Amino acid sequence: MIDYINYYYDLYPASINEVDNKYMFYVNSEKYYMVPYDRNIEELDELVNLNKEMILNGSLVHEIIVNKFDKYINNFNGILYIVFRVYVNDSKSVTINDLIYMLNEVSIDFSNMKLISRTNWSKLWEDKIDYFEYQMGHMIKKYPILYNIIDYYLGMSENAILYLKTISSYYEGNVEVGICHRRIGANFTLFDLYNPLNLIIDYKVRDIGEYIKDSFFNDKDINNILSTIYSSYYFDKLNLSLLVSRLLFPSYFFDEFENIVYTDSNENVIFSIIKKSSLFEDFINKFIKSCNLQTIGWLNKY
Repeated sequence: MIDYINYYYDLYPASINEVDNKYMFYVNSEKYYMVPYDRNIEELDELVNLNKEMILNGSLVHEIIVNKFDKYINNFNGILYIVFRVYVNDSKSVTINDLIYMLNEVSIDFSNMKLISRTNWSKLWEDKIDYFEYQMGHMIKKYPILYNIIDYYLGMSENAILYLKTISSYYEGNVEVGICHRRIGANFTLFDLYNPLNLIIDYKVRDIGEYIKDSFFNDKDINNILSTIYSSYYFDKLNLSLLVSRLLFPSYFFDEFENIVYTDSNENVIFSIIKKSSLFEDFINKFIKSCNLQTIGWLNKY
């Protein structure tokens, strides 16, 4: 590995540590990571251009390093890797203040970044439902717990889509688009927050919604988090409604579902989510009422 880094990057670390399939090393007191490239190859140019723009604007995003052959990804033992220079305390947990700071720190023209855009929520969520409905027929014997509860979360997904499609008839406003993350939450670190491979272009409420959901299901202080969000970020009715749609969509369940299936872990871990489902319904309903938004009949039972 050291010879590989020496040859392709003209970097000469004294040692390299492997952690969670990432290779970390120091050169002249600067920290570097070599990590698997886990995005579509077609997205690479846009990710690199976004990275350059963010750095020019003073962002703390990890800097993608080009090798001496003017390439950004390399093949090592059959796996594609990319190298970052890291400027943050990458082990520090992400706070809501960290997230809001990043959402507001950079002003970039995103009009040419179509491949990494994820603003078509309805289509993405509909595809997700189709995928999991297909999976249901193949998991009844191996994953009976998941099989018995997935209808509830598919129903939640359909409600999220319906709410998303109907709010435009109630509210007007400017939907803010910005640099967001494929996934981010309270148990993530600054490595994840500033990881270029985690970045997408989406409505800013995406990250806020995902952070709130992750915080709720990990027993964080939701009231304090919401207070910080309200004091730092302005929402009109349209953006609040988009946030409700995001809260309704059970990404937390689907993430755990895929983790169980692909890592073959015990499906009993899903009970930590199931037992909080009614409490989360109550939370969403109270949030809708506190914002004076269009209510959802089946939630409005408390």
